[in-house]
Amino acid sequence: MSPEQRRVRLRLLEPGDAEILYPLVANRRVTDTLSWDGPVSLDDLREALDERRKAAAEGRYRYYTIVEAATGQPTGCATLRPLDAFRADIGLWIGEPYWGKGYGTETIRQIVELGFGELPLEKIEATVFEGNWGSRRIFEKNGFQLEGTIRRSIRKRGVLLDQWLLGLLREEYE
Repeated sequence: MSPEQRRVRLRLLEPGDAEILYPLVANRRVTDTLSWDGPVSLDDLREALDERRKAAAEGRYRYYTIVEAATGQPTGCATLRPLDAFRADIGLWIGEPYWGKGYGTETIRQIVELGFGELPLEKIEATVFEGNWGSRRIFEKNGFQLEGTIRRSIRKRGVLLDQWLLGLLREEYE
């Protein structure tokens, strides 16, 4: 997909993003799908995004705001985080008003293009809570394969949950 055809684009986090993103990520339906419980306040989100901007500036990982291409409106966030010298994982969240529009699928496609196009990665992974079929589908639409279930691997609101592990190899992408 050419840049002109994209409905979403990725840009680096900006200092004012917290105010726009807070109403989207403070939604329990969104945070139910995330490994963290979400921000408890706007200041909490500002602090979290400042930490992510700092980590990105130091090259520890890439963190992006997902914006609608036509309007420039932020819709969520995505990250590409190195696991080691040849693997990274993808994470993302999209605000509920933007669900079902294909933005997640397109965001994953762009992150994969960055990962394999700009970095010496051989594999990109993602973990998704078991039962989160919507997230699993957006990865599978981008060629990711289910590699298995990581049992009782994350604590969410006091409960140990299983996660699906999905992966995409460089040769599967090319």
